[in-house]
Amino acid sequence: MKTLGLIGGLSWFSTSVYYRTINELIHQRMGGSHSAKLVLYSIDFEEFKLIQVKQDWDALEKMITDIALRLEGAGADCIVLCTNTPHIISDQLRLSIRTPLIHIAEETAKEIVKNKMSKVGLLGTKFTMERNFFKDKLAASGIETIIPDDDDREFIHNSIFTELTLGNFNPSTKKKYLDVIAKLEKNGAQGVICGCTEISLLINQSDCHITFYDTTEIHAIAAVDFALI
Repeated sequence: MKTLGLIGGLSWFSTSVYYRTINELIHQRMGGSHSAKLVLYSIDFEEFKLIQVKQDWDALEKMITDIALRLEGAGADCIVLCTNTPHIISDQLRLSIRTPLIHIAEETAKEIVKNKMSKVGLLGTKFTMERNFFKDKLAASGIETIIPDDDDREFIHNSIFTELTLGNFNPSTKKKYLDVIAKLEKNGAQGVICGCTEISLLINQSDCHITFYDTTEIHAIAAVDFALI
């Protein structure tokens, strides 16, 4: 079994889901008392928020790269960045590390292609929805991405930082998310991507009429696949 290098804490709520899911999958596949071999570096989320507010992506790149190199030094055979938005620096990160980066958007694209879908909605922070780092990975697989309107993007972005990353999951917020998903479906989305690892703690497939792509689960499965190759 290979050793996974996890960069978490963004937020710790979703990182705990990664940890649990990866270990559950290893146990299911290997049986006995098996659990995952991994090293985890958990970032102070407040430090990340300050970088994000400033949109200082150079500082983010330095932070994530330094951590990834520490994980490599600790024996990690790959890097798993346990969140969506920081993948904004993933191309630069790949140039600085020796081990593979398991990319959350690339793995999500594979799942969408498997389902023969060509148009999906994307939810996440404004950076994830509005910038191209996630959408470009989908486009490379022939997938068109649509995003919510300005007001809905603002609501989703704010709810992530004022509620979800603090562990607050309110019914009224959930209803608003489902309304946004319904609009995306009306605009032709065949599925919707949960492009923020906390959103899947608020809503899941049973809440949606269209296919719900939980990037946390998809990413965790890809990490386990890598570990057991």
